[in-house]
Amino acid sequence: MKNFKLQFFAKRYISLKKLLLLITLLFGLFNLNAQVKLKMEIGFLQKTQSENLGLSFNAEPNITISEKGVIGLRFGIALNPQKFENNNSTPFNFDEVNDNAVISFLPTFDYYLNNNNTRPYFGLGLGYYLFSSVIIANPSENITEGNVNNQLGFLLRGGLELGRTKLGLEYNFIPKADIKIPNEQTIGTVDNSYFAVSIGFTFGGGKSSI
Repeated sequence: MKNFKLQFFAKRYISLKKLLLLITLLFGLFNLNAQVKLKMEIGFLQKTQSENLGLSFNAEPNITISEKGVIGLRFGIALNPQKFENNNSTPFNFDEVNDNAVISFLPTFDYYLNNNNTRPYFGLGLGYYLFSSVIIANPSENITEGNVNNQLGFLLRGGLELGRTKLGLEYNFIPKADIKIPNEQTIGTVDNSYFAVSIGFTFGGGKSSI
């Protein structure tokens, strides 16, 4: 059991480390161009099923394409957003004590309502969401991993930009998915959609950036 958990978290740590390395490289590349800005966000998830705290971390290079329009590419990770449901016909239980994670890659578009220092905005995105394995136990106390197929999802967000600080709300809609064990048996479903309240900061863009 202990070795299984160590391997599980080691895999997740390696994936997160690769994501952070990619974000760092993108920041170094995009910071060379004064027209490109990088937004970093931290958020808190609402109504999570896990016993652990729900958090989100996003990094998003973006470019102003018009007076009020901005496009970007968001790289994000949400911790503990998943909500599990057992099939009544199976004896398996989901381990909700352990962390779960959703990683996302989404092209985005934001529209600002004015050009003042205090700027309300709303935006959307469509992209790919990747899910961590699910730890499962059965009555014989055997531990295994359940798999969930990665999916396309939709982002809807809005908020207020105050200079280089952003306060935002976002909803990530991801269709429910089946959870399967290695023998391909479906033992339940998982709802990966999540709502987050976030604060963000913008870097780069030059003195003349909006």
